Amino acid sequence: MKTLIRIVLVIFIIGILLTMVAFVSGVNLDGITDYISDDGNYGDEINIESTTTIDTLDIDLETRNIEVTTTAEDHITITYHEHDRDTWTTSESNGKLTLKQAITPVFFNWFNFKIASYDVKTVFIEIPSTWVVDYTLKSSTGNIKYIEGPMTATDIFIDSDTGDVQLKHVTMNSLNINLDTGSASLENLIITGDLNVESDTGDINLTNITADEVILDTETGDIMIEDLTSSSLHAETSTGNITLSNSESTGAINISSNTGDVSISESTSTGYDLSSDTGDIRFTMSDSMDLKYDLSTTTS
Repeated sequence: MKTLIRIVLVIFIIGILLTMVAFVSGVNLDGITDYISDDGNYGDEINIESTTTIDTLDIDLETRNIEVTTTAEDHITITYHEHDRDTWTTSESNGKLTLKQAITPVFFNWFNFKIASYDVKTVFIEIPSTWVVDYTLKSSTGNIKYIEGPMTATDIFIDSDTGDVQLKHVTMNSLNINLDTGSASLENLIITGDLNVESDTGDINLTNITADEVILDTETGDIMIEDLTSSSLHAETSTGNITLSNSESTGAINISSNTGDVSISESTSTGYDLSSDTGDIRFTMSDSMDLKYDLSTTTS
């Protein structure tokens, strides 16, 4: 196995050196771009339009980004490109629109360095701005963006293995995000119910969020929270840092990190439970507070 890895690395380095030599020799850049582009294996643009009013959207993709925006039309439009190895299925019934992508695995294709452009690797979903929809958005290897979509939703569930998530300017009942190696960036959200974000190795960033119960959990990433209003907050990471600022909780704030630092500033609560095994804990408030302190440390 080690020999195989060495061979792959040697071939990769040779490829980089040949590319550098080509640039020095004056090889046409457009020709190189065309050579490494994989867009040719994607077909023409495909458009799907809903024929009824949709209140539930279920998107389940393998190798595509997802981008949700609004439209002035009175129907949903989904735009994507189909690769040679793709199988797409769509259905529309009882107010639910479903799109699913499956791919045929290719073996012994280790040395294919071609890259597809963002447009052909992205499924664009345009939704009427006045529609209130329940969203399930899944992508195994793609990013998910909802930054210019409808400003009101019912519930949003997002799942991605290796992609990042961006969500902005939405009011909804609840939000659940599950990530493996991606990061989550949430901004200007009003959630009447609970917010739950879980990630194995990614960061979690919250800015100007209102929610009921907030649960944030990541293994090796940082958690950064600013301008959060909630009934309770539970934030936990194993090796990352946690920062909370300018926030307010009507209930308890529980923050825990094994090896990272914990920093709290200008954030009010009925009680604080802050812990770190080997990191530092900093708590700063400009206003006086009547608190009972129980402080302990092992190595910090």
